[in-house]
Amino acid sequence: MAWTKHDRSGGRSAYPSAIAIELGLKAYLLHRGFSDDWNRIHLRHDLKKVLRCARLAGLRDLPVGLADLAAVLGPLYASGNLRSGLVEPVLPISPEVADRVISGLLDLVEAAIGVEGQVGP
Repeated sequence: MAWTKHDRSGGRSAYPSAIAIELGLKAYLLHRGFSDDWNRIHLRHDLKKVLRCARLAGLRDLPVGLADLAAVLGPLYASGNLRSGLVEPVLPISPEVADRVISGLLDLVEAAIGVEGQVGP
């Protein structure tokens, strides 16, 4: 994600990190047949729930640290507190490691849904 030290102050990197986790996992769920409406109604912005559902749908070999990030960022993301900047989450891993964890998740999802080399409409 290439965040600078300035970007990492407060919750600035936490909010886009939560978005990346959510969208990566929901992309996998869409590929597995879950509709966007189903995700919106049943999972909302609950990162722990989205992660659990993706695991149950077959996503394996998730990066170490992802569940910890989801546990910390999830409630703050779902409540809107990350977006508003009202809180500064204490991450269970360094921001650099969090970047690698999220990149690993997105690489895993990309491989699972087979999007490499495909061209859109």
